[in-house]
Amino acid sequence: MLGRSRTDSNIISISSTSEQETSEPNSVHATPKKLRTFVSESAIGSPSSHSPSKDDISSPPVRPSLPGANSNVRTYAGTSRSFLVALPPSQAASMGVDPTAAAVDDAAMIVDSQEDDFEMRESYTELRQRWGIDGSEDDPRPVSPQASPSPKRKGKGRGMAKQAAVEQPVRLFNGMINDLKSITDLRSKGESRRFLDEMGYLFEGLDAKCTIGVRRGSAMEIVTKLCDVDFARRAKAADFLGRAWEVLREAGAGDGDKVLDTILAFYAALVARDSTVLSDLVSKSDFTDTLHNMLAALEHANDPLWLISSNAGVGELKAAGISKAENTLLVNLQRLVRKKSGIFDDSDIISNRLLISHALAAVPPSAHTFSHLPSLLHSLTAEISLLPSRVAAYASGLSLFPPQGPSSYVETPSLMHLDDCLRLLDTCLLGSWSIYDEEETARSRKLEELRESNFAAAVIALCVSCNIILHDDSLEEHHATASKCVESALRVLINLTHEDLPWCRAVLEDDLSTPAIMFLVVMAQRQRRLLEKRVDAGETGSEDAENAARSLDRLCLALGLLTNLVQAAPDARHVIGDTLLDFDCPGHRRCIRGCTCPSRISALACLAQVYTHYLESPSELDTVVRGHMAVLFGLLMEHAPSNQRTLLAALPGEDDWTKLGTLLKHAQDFTLFYVALTRKMAESQDTNGEEGEEEDESSYASASASRRVFRDSKGEAVAKGVIGFLRKLRDESG
Repeated sequence: MLGRSRTDSNIISISSTSEQETSEPNSVHATPKKLRTFVSESAIGSPSSHSPSKDDISSPPVRPSLPGANSNVRTYAGTSRSFLVALPPSQAASMGVDPTAAAVDDAAMIVDSQEDDFEMRESYTELRQRWGIDGSEDDPRPVSPQASPSPKRKGKGRGMAKQAAVEQPVRLFNGMINDLKSITDLRSKGESRRFLDEMGYLFEGLDAKCTIGVRRGSAMEIVTKLCDVDFARRAKAADFLGRAWEVLREAGAGDGDKVLDTILAFYAALVARDSTVLSDLVSKSDFTDTLHNMLAALEHANDPLWLISSNAGVGELKAAGISKAENTLLVNLQRLVRKKSGIFDDSDIISNRLLISHALAAVPPSAHTFSHLPSLLHSLTAEISLLPSRVAAYASGLSLFPPQGPSSYVETPSLMHLDDCLRLLDTCLLGSWSIYDEEETARSRKLEELRESNFAAAVIALCVSCNIILHDDSLEEHHATASKCVESALRVLINLTHEDLPWCRAVLEDDLSTPAIMFLVVMAQRQRRLLEKRVDAGETGSEDAENAARSLDRLCLALGLLTNLVQAAPDARHVIGDTLLDFDCPGHRRCIRGCTCPSRISALACLAQVYTHYLESPSELDTVVRGHMAVLFGLLMEHAPSNQRTLLAALPGEDDWTKLGTLLKHAQDFTLFYVALTRKMAESQDTNGEEGEEEDESSYASASASRRVFRDSKGEAVAKGVIGFLRKLRDESG
């Protein structure tokens, strides 16, 4: 390394005064000699001629080293500030110079030749051109024809070549104004490159040749950094997320290691925060297939994060194959998911199943195929099958969910995981998955197996459990999750019972179904009425407005399920007519299987009270609700004289003719709205289907399935039939 500490006292500066030069006996003439050829004549053995010109560069005067002086010392001293090193005597003989009898002129010639060698070296610009530094693959500019390396030139020839290269214009691509980049592009590229350089050591630690401990630590570092919002932004800009998924998979994540699999599930949940990045990752990797395979192998007894979150004992952890070292890593990972990721609330129970289902629910529905349905149904049925026994325990006086303990994880369901699975199943039932026509038979068979496994009763038990949570002040932190979960459950039941008699009968056979559905309708209406009173008093906020919207959603979904049951199963109208319910029932334990309050009335009368509330409302949504209820009342009264008497007695109006006339008008308005809505949705799906046909067969299969749903003409026929029945009944009553 070159030193810049000081100038050696033995070296005589070339800037010495003239008095010092004349006082020395062996001084060199002050007149500099012209540059000569690269090597001396004695070294090559042939004369060389050099004609001086104005381009020649004169060398500074050089004094020979004094005896004992170090001639190899590098220095900044002197006006030339040169790093040139005088040739030592040991190397002078190899060039044909007598070290003992060399004249001053010869010494100067040797020094001049070395300086000439220094001057003839390529410049940094030429070196960059020769090695292609400026022609990287990230540089969109075209390579100039003059960028190719040229042989070394000296003197005027080299200067003229440089001037020609500068004057030659650079050719650009068509449409380019200039080859300059904006400062934003340069800054973005530089930031991305520095970021990837910093992350390179993490990828090295994930190499398959590294030990399992190194791979786990590197993978943990990646997800820890991704919890930071700023790091996630830079990772997205540098295209780090897609590469990280590939590296994690190559390191063994998703292949059975409990820690690496958990980290991969957490990584998927983190990526799911950005839909753009998620869609790109799904289309370019095995993201969906890997997560479904991992979900199929998970249960309560072998879910690492579920065991950690449920405070499972040492024996349970050992039975799940979790060692002490793995337990420590999983505890840190569970704390990271809960505290720093921002994905879930502090009250949520974290599990591998939840991380995977959360990511899969965010994946575009067309990315799921029929091969993914078994893993979804397996995880869904295993989770929801715990609820009927918990509802029975609650009706008998026990708590809805068992208190946390070493073995409570076995009987405690995860409501958030259930909500994710139900939303996935809902998209499948709507035809949004990439399921082809030849796979429809197999899909129908899977749904039949699901019905035979008492899935309908389990979903009703989920609705009852969510109702209990929503009206228990001690479980307020779970209200938001329960509200979303009951809505997802109702949507699934509506899709399953749509014009499907076996599924309707499966729902009606359960003793909890009719009281639970009616209780949902009444409770949703009561909550909305309470919120309206707060609006009148000026005591509402954004949270109350959101709760009011959710109450209206639950009301409409419950009414839709009742309509499906009455439309497909004739016995449903009699079951509903025989159900008794107190409109103000608080939901006691003893009322789970049927209201036992002393002031209970017919469920039809309760529906009439709900309908009365929407009679005079000018809101468009309220108009849809009362129109829907008018059609439902027509279905309930058709072929059921007892229901006619009950409803007409409960509805507001002067006489039956007026009451039926009001129902008829509302039913007609709703039918017009329903027909216009379904036609617009069908046209929209047609347009998307045509675009999907040109781009991808899977999207076309999904769009065609959706069109079959929206082109349902039977709903319109049923509504028109109800209108005809109400008109006839009104005319008869008049």
